[in-house]
Amino acid sequence: MIDILIFFIAASLLLYILLGGSDFGAGIMELLPARDYRERQKKVINRAMGPVWEANHIWLILIVVILFMGFPRIFSVLMISLHLPMLALLVGVVVRGTMFTFRHYDSIQTPRSQGAYTWLFGLSSLWSAVWLGIIAASLNRGLIEPEATDPWAAYVAPWWGWYPLAVGLFVACIFAFLACVFLIGETETPELRQRFRRRGAAFNAGVIVTGGLVFLSSLGEEPSLARMFLGHPWAMAAMGLATLLFVLLWSFVARRRAVLARVVASGQVVLILLGWWLLYAPNAAITAEGPMSFYAEAAPPATQRQLVLALLVGSAFIFPSLIFLLRVFKTKRAQG
Repeated sequence: MIDILIFFIAASLLLYILLGGSDFGAGIMELLPARDYRERQKKVINRAMGPVWEANHIWLILIVVILFMGFPRIFSVLMISLHLPMLALLVGVVVRGTMFTFRHYDSIQTPRSQGAYTWLFGLSSLWSAVWLGIIAASLNRGLIEPEATDPWAAYVAPWWGWYPLAVGLFVACIFAFLACVFLIGETETPELRQRFRRRGAAFNAGVIVTGGLVFLSSLGEEPSLARMFLGHPWAMAAMGLATLLFVLLWSFVARRRAVLARVVASGQVVLILLGWWLLYAPNAAITAEGPMSFYAEAAPPATQRQLVLALLVGSAFIFPSLIFLLRVFKTKRAQG
């Protein structure tokens, strides 16, 4: 039962990064100078995000629900110790969704209001992406103190520092890179295609640079992510393969094989998450008191059975609906 719950958490996380992450990345692109391309780029992003953007957060909600019911102590410790970055993330998500909606449905649309909505949409997308990375980095630093009484140690120290910030920037670059790769297949305009390619190449470099910053900044951490990777050949292999796939990805982009490029980019995300999982499995977090394992902190078997049943029944509706939604709105755009 626990393995099934872990699978659903991993699958939900992957889908949130691929679908929700690419939407965050599209918002980040709105912050970049666009000159004469601004309106055309905005239309492409609106058309790409419009049919599916509201569905993306279901995966984040699913993770929260599984932790709440299936692993209550893990949920409690993380939500209390990391409630400040969690709050920052939620504020970003709400502002982002609000601005995206107002940009479409404001009854009085002026250049000034549209500019403000676009700027806030992009800024909140970057803000949310960075805080997602900070939260991820905070899980395994060993600085979470469930019994701490000092406010700094209890609520700030777990996520404060250069290493979480580096991971946040790394995640933001990954999201923007995914958005560029996905958007290439959303337009037939040669100028916009070329623009998305150039932006993708820039964020590709950003992923490599911020990835290096993650490893360098982790050297001052205990446990050190860099040392753990060097001591784990399978995790190193996963990250190395993810890096090598950049060559194949840009080969597909150059040949205008948008679907294959998306598949390769998604595979890179899978490999990055796999490398991360290999280092820390089966722990959900590492606290000052030691690792918090999914197996040690699971809810009673009766609760697990009910939760697994609900997930299996829900999957019979959610996944076919998602596939149908993507097929209706995305297949034709991605061809070519």
